[in-house]
Amino acid sequence: MKKKNNYYYRLTVGCLCLLMAHTAKAQYTTSIELISGTPNAKIKAKMEKNGGALLTELNNAQGEARNLSLGKIEIDKSAVSSLTTMWEICPFRCDELEIVERCLNTPSGGYQIRNIPAIMEPRKGERFDEDKYQELVLNFDASGRISDLCFAINKNQYMQIMRTGLETTDLRRRAMVIEFVEQFRTAYNRKDLDYIRDIFSDDALIITGKVVERKSADEVGGYKLKSDVEYKVQNKEQYIDGLTRVFGNNTRINVVFEDIKVNKHGTKDEIYGVKLIQHWNSGSYSDKGYLFLLWDFKDENKPKIHVRTWQPYDETPEDKIIDIHTFKQEK
Repeated sequence: MKKKNNYYYRLTVGCLCLLMAHTAKAQYTTSIELISGTPNAKIKAKMEKNGGALLTELNNAQGEARNLSLGKIEIDKSAVSSLTTMWEICPFRCDELEIVERCLNTPSGGYQIRNIPAIMEPRKGERFDEDKYQELVLNFDASGRISDLCFAINKNQYMQIMRTGLETTDLRRRAMVIEFVEQFRTAYNRKDLDYIRDIFSDDALIITGKVVERKSADEVGGYKLKSDVEYKVQNKEQYIDGLTRVFGNNTRINVVFEDIKVNKHGTKDEIYGVKLIQHWNSGSYSDKGYLFLLWDFKDENKPKIHVRTWQPYDETPEDKIIDIHTFKQEK
C-alpha cells in the first residue's frame, strides 16, 4: 500500500512539474476573424494572419517579460518603431482568445480593425494607478500589411461621432478626425515629440493651464486652501520645449480621451473642432480637464492643429468651455 502511495505521489509531483513548465512557456494565442468589409478573400486572410500574429506576440512577450519579436509579422518599419517605444513604456496584452469584428475602410485607402481589448501591465516595481483596460485599433495598408497600432477611443464614442455626420464627405472627414485624434493621443503615451511637433502648425496658438492651491483667509480668521488656475499662452516651440522636459522627467505618460465631440466649421469645410475631456497621469503630475483642438484638414495627408486649449474640469463653468463656436467663423 505504501509503495502504491509513493507511486501516486511521484506521479502527482511529475504532473505538477510538467504543468508548471508548460505554464512558463504557454502560448497565449489570439486569433482574428473578420466578418465583413474586406474587398477579397486574399486581403482578408492576410489581415487576419498579421493581426492575430501581432496580438499573440504581445500576449507572449508580456507573459514572458521580454522584448517584442516582430520579424515574422508583415508590419511597417514605422509601426515597429512606434510599437517598440510603447512597449518600453508599458507592456500590454489582449485578454481575448478570438476577436470577431468588421473590417472598416480608412480615408487613406487602407483598412482598420477596432474594439480590440487590451490590458496594460506595467513592469515589475512600477506603479499604475489608472484603469488598466484600454482599447486598441489596428490599421492596415491596402495590401493587408499592418501600418499602425493606436490606443483607441471606445466603441460607443466612435459610433456617436460617426452617426453625427450626415453627408458622405463629412462622414469620411469624421473618420479621418478620429484616426488622427487617436494617433495624437497615442503620441503622448509613447512620448513621441517628433509626431507632436509635426502635427502642430508653425503658428499654433497653445493655451495651457495648471491648477494650483492658494491660501486665502476665511471669515473666522483661519486659513483654507482654494483652487486657482494659472493660464499660459505659448507658441509651438515654447510648448514643445516644456513637453520635452515633462517627457524627460517621467518614465510613463498616460493620456486618456473621453466625451469627444467633433464639429465642422460653419463656413470652412476643411476646419474641424474637437472638444473632449482629457485625463493626464504621470509620475509627477495628474489632472483632468477640457481639451479643445482646432484641426485644419486642407491637406488631408498632413492635417495641422492651429489651436490647442486646456481648461481644468472642476473649475470651468459649462458656459465657459472653449469650443469651435468660441472662434469667429468668418466666410
